[in-house]
Amino acid sequence: MSDTAGRKLFQHSGTALIFRGALALLLAFLVASLPVATVFALVYVFGVFAITDGLTNMAHYFYDPARHSRWSLIGGFISVATGLVAVSWPGITAAALGVLIGAWALVLGISQIILAMDTRTTVRAWWIWMLTALVTTLFGLFVLVNPGAGFLSVVALLATYAAVSGVLLIASGIKLRRRASSSVMLAH
Repeated sequence: MSDTAGRKLFQHSGTALIFRGALALLLAFLVASLPVATVFALVYVFGVFAITDGLTNMAHYFYDPARHSRWSLIGGFISVATGLVAVSWPGITAAALGVLIGAWALVLGISQIILAMDTRTTVRAWWIWMLTALVTTLFGLFVLVNPGAGFLSVVALLATYAAVSGVLLIASGIKLRRRASSSVMLAH
């Protein structure tokens, strides 16, 4: 891979991660500010988030598929499918929403663990991706094990997860963009 191609890859990957992190932080803010009575709003907010996150992940993969893991693409499809289910059937109960969110986070987290392991040799900050994947996986397991914990617990967990995940995604994106910038400095 040429030096210019490497810089572009890290810069574009960093931008995608920063965008996904900002999107997750927006979700955290929206979920925390929604009143308990608006279950439908939460379903739609989550659905739109999952669809947008998935489309962003798939677009990131298709930008240069030779340099990206297919697990990134699979995670994108999982997010879009989950979002479409949430938006198509907004009348689901809080427990069903918990199961849907938990299953989504568990499967997405596992795909992110595999992606982080794939990037160990090429990205120095791979451990941030792994931490994001572990947080996602643990969140999914907790929600699946405790679906009856109540709507307020699911809302609080989703807001916390989205905030932590958002910060970690932004940190990963900044690290990749800095790597692209440092490559420019080293090339001169």
